[in-house]
Amino acid sequence: MDGPVRVETVGGGRVVVTLTGSVLLARPADVLPQVERALKDDDTTGVDVDLAEVTALDSSGVALLILIRRLTVRARTEFRVRDARPEILQHLNLVGVNALLGLPAAATPDDRAAGPPAPATAVVVPVFSEPFDLQGVKAIRDRLSSYATSCGLSGFDHYKLLLAATEIMANVVVHGGGHGTIDVERLADRLLLRVTDQGPGIPRRRRVARHRPRPGRIGASGLWLARRVCERIDIQSGPGGTTVLLTYALSPHDE
Repeated sequence: MDGPVRVETVGGGRVVVTLTGSVLLARPADVLPQVERALKDDDTTGVDVDLAEVTALDSSGVALLILIRRLTVRARTEFRVRDARPEILQHLNLVGVNALLGLPAAATPDDRAAGPPAPATAVVVPVFSEPFDLQGVKAIRDRLSSYATSCGLSGFDHYKLLLAATEIMANVVVHGGGHGTIDVERLADRLLLRVTDQGPGIPRRRRVARHRPRPGRIGASGLWLARRVCERIDIQSGPGGTTVLLTYALSPHDE
Protein backbone atom coordinates (compact mmCIF):
# COMPACT_ATOMS: atom_id res chain seq x y z
CA MET A 1 0.00 0.00 0.00
CA ASP A 2 1.31 3.47 -0.76
CA GLY A 3 -0.70 5.31 1.91
CA PRO A 4 -0.95 5.08 5.69
CA VAL A 5 -3.64 3.12 7.53
CA ARG A 6 -5.30 4.62 10.58
CA VAL A 7 -7.28 2.58 13.12
CA GLU A 8 -8.94 4.67 15.80
CA THR A 9 -11.96 4.58 18.07
CA VAL A 10 -14.20 7.62 17.85
CA GLY A 11 -17.38 8.78 19.59
CA GLY A 12 -20.05 6.19 20.17
CA GLY A 13 -17.53 3.35 20.28
CA ARG A 14 -17.09 3.20 16.50
CA VAL A 15 -13.76 1.79 15.31
CA VAL A 16 -12.79 3.64 12.12
CA VAL A 17 -10.28 2.03 9.75
CA THR A 18 -9.11 4.65 7.26
CA LEU A 19 -7.36 3.41 4.13
CA THR A 20 -5.68 5.83 1.74
CA GLY A 21 -4.10 5.96 -1.71
CA SER A 22 -3.58 2.81 -3.78
CA VAL A 23 -4.33 -0.27 -1.68
CA LEU A 24 -2.17 -2.66 -3.68
CA LEU A 25 -0.22 -5.71 -2.53
CA ALA A 26 -1.71 -5.11 0.90
CA ARG A 27 -0.33 -6.96 3.93
CA PRO A 28 -3.22 -7.92 6.24
CA ALA A 29 -0.74 -8.51 9.07
CA ASP A 30 -0.07 -4.76 9.11
CA VAL A 31 -3.74 -3.92 9.71
CA LEU A 32 -5.70 -6.80 11.25
CA PRO A 33 -3.92 -6.87 14.65
CA GLN A 34 -4.80 -3.18 15.12
CA VAL A 35 -8.46 -3.91 14.37
CA GLU A 36 -8.45 -6.92 16.71
CA ARG A 37 -7.09 -4.82 19.57
CA ALA A 38 -9.72 -2.14 19.00
CA LEU A 39 -12.51 -4.74 18.95
CA LYS A 40 -11.54 -6.00 22.41
CA ASP A 41 -12.98 -2.85 23.95
CA ASP A 42 -16.33 -3.72 25.52
CA ASP A 43 -17.74 -0.37 24.41
CA THR A 44 -17.18 -1.05 20.69
CA THR A 45 -20.39 -0.66 18.69
CA GLY A 46 -19.10 -1.33 15.18
CA VAL A 47 -16.37 -0.96 12.58
CA ASP A 48 -16.41 1.58 9.75
CA VAL A 49 -13.92 1.21 6.88
CA ASP A 50 -13.44 4.64 5.35
CA LEU A 51 -12.50 4.47 1.64
CA ALA A 52 -12.90 8.17 0.83
CA GLU A 53 -9.17 8.58 0.12
CA VAL A 54 -8.68 5.24 -1.69
CA THR A 55 -7.92 5.63 -5.38
CA ALA A 56 -7.38 1.98 -6.34
CA LEU A 57 -7.67 -1.58 -5.05
CA ASP A 58 -6.26 -4.87 -6.23
CA SER A 59 -7.27 -8.37 -5.14
CA SER A 60 -5.25 -8.03 -1.95
CA GLY A 61 -7.09 -4.81 -1.12
CA VAL A 62 -10.47 -6.48 -1.64
CA ALA A 63 -9.25 -9.40 0.50
CA LEU A 64 -8.30 -6.95 3.26
CA LEU A 65 -11.86 -5.59 3.34
CA ILE A 66 -13.25 -9.12 3.58
CA LEU A 67 -10.85 -10.05 6.39
CA ILE A 68 -11.76 -6.94 8.39
CA ARG A 69 -15.42 -7.86 7.97
CA ARG A 70 -14.70 -11.39 9.23
CA LEU A 71 -13.11 -10.01 12.40
CA THR A 72 -16.11 -7.75 12.91
CA VAL A 73 -18.63 -10.56 12.44
CA ARG A 74 -16.74 -12.73 14.94
CA ALA A 75 -16.89 -9.87 17.42
CA ARG A 76 -20.67 -9.74 16.84
CA THR A 77 -20.70 -6.07 16.01
CA GLU A 78 -21.69 -3.94 13.02
CA PHE A 79 -19.52 -3.59 9.89
CA ARG A 80 -19.80 -0.78 7.32
CA VAL A 81 -17.85 0.41 4.30
CA ARG A 82 -18.33 4.10 3.64
CA ASP A 83 -17.51 6.90 1.22
CA ALA A 84 -16.05 4.77 -1.60
CA ARG A 85 -15.48 6.53 -4.93
CA PRO A 86 -17.60 5.46 -7.93
CA GLU A 87 -14.72 3.50 -9.51
CA ILE A 88 -14.14 1.59 -6.27
CA LEU A 89 -17.85 0.78 -5.96
CA GLN A 90 -17.88 -0.44 -9.56
CA HIS A 91 -14.81 -2.58 -8.87
CA LEU A 92 -16.40 -4.19 -5.79
CA ASN A 93 -19.57 -4.77 -7.80
CA LEU A 94 -17.54 -6.34 -10.62
CA VAL A 95 -16.02 -8.94 -8.28
CA GLY A 96 -19.38 -9.58 -6.64
CA VAL A 97 -18.60 -8.56 -3.05
CA ASN A 98 -20.77 -5.45 -2.80
CA ALA A 99 -23.59 -7.32 -1.02
CA LEU A 100 -21.14 -9.09 1.29
CA LEU A 101 -19.71 -5.70 2.30
CA GLY A 102 -23.16 -4.17 2.79
CA LEU A 103 -22.96 -1.97 -0.29
CA PRO A 104 -25.70 -1.38 -2.86
CA ALA A 105 -25.23 -2.75 -6.35
CA ALA A 106 -23.36 -0.24 -8.48
CA ALA A 107 -24.05 0.49 -12.12
CA THR A 108 -21.12 -1.18 -13.85
CA PRO A 109 -20.56 -0.10 -17.47
CA ASP A 110 -20.84 -2.84 -20.05
CA ASP A 111 -17.64 -4.68 -20.87
CA ARG A 112 -15.81 -3.24 -23.85
CA ALA A 113 -17.01 -4.83 -27.05
CA ALA A 114 -14.32 -6.32 -29.24
CA GLY A 115 -13.68 -4.08 -32.20
CA PRO A 116 -12.72 -5.17 -35.71
CA PRO A 117 -9.29 -6.78 -36.10
CA ALA A 118 -6.40 -4.40 -36.57
CA PRO A 119 -5.68 -3.69 -40.24
CA ALA A 120 -2.96 -5.83 -41.77
CA THR A 121 -0.99 -2.65 -42.34
CA ALA A 122 -1.20 -1.54 -38.70
CA VAL A 123 2.15 -0.88 -37.07
CA VAL A 124 3.01 -1.86 -33.53
CA VAL A 125 4.18 1.26 -31.71
CA PRO A 126 6.33 0.70 -28.60
CA VAL A 127 5.16 2.73 -25.60
CA PHE A 128 7.54 1.63 -22.86
CA SER A 129 9.38 -1.39 -21.51
CA GLU A 130 10.30 -1.57 -17.82
CA PRO A 131 11.50 -4.14 -15.30
CA PHE A 132 9.62 -4.14 -12.01
CA ASP A 133 9.58 -5.59 -8.52
CA LEU A 134 7.42 -4.85 -5.49
CA GLN A 135 8.73 -1.30 -5.20
CA GLY A 136 8.40 -0.63 -8.94
CA VAL A 137 4.71 -1.46 -9.42
CA LYS A 138 3.48 2.01 -8.43
CA ALA A 139 5.85 3.82 -10.84
CA ILE A 140 4.69 1.63 -13.71
CA ARG A 141 1.04 2.23 -12.80
CA ASP A 142 1.71 5.97 -12.86
CA ARG A 143 3.39 5.77 -16.26
CA LEU A 144 0.64 3.59 -17.72
CA SER A 145 -1.98 5.92 -16.24
CA SER A 146 -0.43 8.94 -17.96
CA TYR A 147 -0.36 7.14 -21.30
CA ALA A 148 -3.95 5.92 -20.90
CA THR A 149 -5.07 9.48 -20.25
CA SER A 150 -3.29 10.61 -23.43
CA CYS A 151 -5.28 7.92 -25.30
CA GLY A 152 -8.55 9.43 -24.05
CA LEU A 153 -9.33 6.79 -21.44
CA SER A 154 -11.18 8.06 -18.40
CA GLY A 155 -13.44 6.90 -15.61
CA PHE A 156 -13.92 3.17 -15.18
CA ASP A 157 -12.26 2.35 -18.53
CA HIS A 158 -9.06 3.98 -17.26
CA TYR A 159 -9.43 2.23 -13.89
CA LYS A 160 -9.95 -1.21 -15.47
CA LEU A 161 -6.81 -0.97 -17.61
CA LEU A 162 -4.70 -0.21 -14.53
CA LEU A 163 -6.53 -2.94 -12.60
CA ALA A 164 -5.71 -5.62 -15.18
CA ALA A 165 -2.05 -4.60 -15.39
CA THR A 166 -1.73 -4.45 -11.60
CA GLU A 167 -3.30 -7.87 -11.03
CA ILE A 168 -0.82 -9.52 -13.40
CA MET A 169 2.18 -7.64 -11.98
CA ALA A 170 1.04 -8.55 -8.46
CA ASN A 171 0.93 -12.22 -9.46
CA VAL A 172 4.55 -11.90 -10.63
CA VAL A 173 5.63 -10.27 -7.36
CA VAL A 174 3.84 -12.84 -5.19
CA HIS A 175 4.07 -16.04 -7.26
CA GLY A 176 6.47 -15.42 -10.16
CA GLY A 177 9.81 -14.91 -8.51
CA GLY A 178 9.31 -11.37 -7.21
CA HIS A 179 10.27 -9.44 -10.33
CA GLY A 180 9.51 -9.28 -14.05
CA THR A 181 9.21 -7.02 -17.07
CA ILE A 182 6.25 -5.23 -18.64
CA ASP A 183 6.24 -4.18 -22.30
CA VAL A 184 3.44 -1.86 -23.44
CA GLU A 185 2.71 -1.36 -27.13
CA ARG A 186 -0.07 0.12 -29.21
CA LEU A 187 -1.54 -1.64 -32.24
CA ALA A 188 -4.18 0.50 -33.94
CA ASP A 189 -7.03 0.82 -31.38
CA ARG A 190 -5.62 -1.69 -28.90
CA LEU A 191 -3.07 -1.61 -26.13
CA LEU A 192 -0.87 -4.69 -25.76
CA LEU A 193 0.63 -5.32 -22.33
CA ARG A 194 3.14 -8.16 -22.16
CA VAL A 195 4.20 -9.18 -18.63
CA THR A 196 7.01 -11.72 -18.28
CA ASP A 197 8.71 -13.40 -15.34
CA GLN A 198 11.14 -16.24 -14.65
CA GLY A 199 9.09 -17.90 -11.95
CA PRO A 200 7.98 -21.53 -11.65
CA GLY A 201 5.05 -21.15 -14.06
CA ILE A 202 1.26 -21.09 -13.67
CA PRO A 203 -0.41 -24.50 -13.15
CA ARG A 204 -2.47 -25.48 -16.17
CA ARG A 205 -5.71 -25.58 -14.16
CA ARG A 206 -5.28 -21.89 -13.29
CA ARG A 207 -4.65 -20.79 -16.89
CA VAL A 208 -8.04 -21.77 -18.27
CA ALA A 209 -11.12 -19.56 -18.16
CA ARG A 210 -12.90 -19.72 -14.81
CA HIS A 211 -16.22 -18.66 -13.35
CA ARG A 212 -16.18 -15.67 -11.05
CA PRO A 213 -14.70 -16.69 -7.68
CA ARG A 214 -17.23 -17.13 -4.91
CA PRO A 215 -17.83 -13.81 -3.13
CA GLY A 216 -15.77 -13.73 0.04
CA ARG A 217 -13.16 -16.20 -1.19
CA ILE A 218 -9.62 -14.96 -0.69
CA GLY A 219 -7.26 -15.27 -3.66
CA ALA A 220 -7.56 -16.84 -7.13
CA SER A 221 -9.27 -13.80 -8.69
CA GLY A 222 -6.44 -11.89 -10.42
CA LEU A 223 -6.51 -13.74 -13.73
CA TRP A 224 -10.31 -13.86 -13.68
CA LEU A 225 -10.48 -10.09 -13.27
CA ALA A 226 -7.97 -9.47 -16.04
CA ARG A 227 -9.94 -11.74 -18.37
CA ARG A 228 -13.13 -9.90 -17.50
CA VAL A 229 -11.86 -6.43 -18.35
CA CYS A 230 -9.55 -7.19 -21.31
CA GLU A 231 -10.53 -8.14 -24.83
CA ARG A 232 -8.34 -11.24 -24.55
CA ILE A 233 -5.50 -12.80 -22.58
CA ASP A 234 -2.83 -15.12 -23.95
CA ILE A 235 -0.67 -17.09 -21.53
CA GLN A 236 2.52 -19.02 -22.20
CA SER A 237 3.85 -20.68 -19.06
CA GLY A 238 6.32 -23.35 -18.07
CA PRO A 239 9.03 -24.17 -15.52
CA GLY A 240 11.24 -21.40 -16.94
CA GLY A 241 8.73 -18.59 -16.54
CA THR A 242 5.48 -17.08 -17.75
CA THR A 243 4.42 -14.52 -20.34
CA VAL A 244 0.95 -13.01 -20.07
CA LEU A 245 -0.23 -10.86 -23.00
CA LEU A 246 -3.18 -8.58 -22.26
CA THR A 247 -5.07 -7.04 -25.17
CA TYR A 248 -7.13 -4.03 -24.10
CA ALA A 249 -9.48 -2.49 -26.66
CA LEU A 250 -9.68 1.29 -26.85
CA SER A 251 -12.95 2.98 -27.74
CA PRO A 252 -13.29 4.09 -31.39
CA HIS A 253 -13.13 7.74 -30.29
CA ASP A 254 -9.92 7.29 -28.24
CA GLU A 255 -6.97 9.01 -29.77
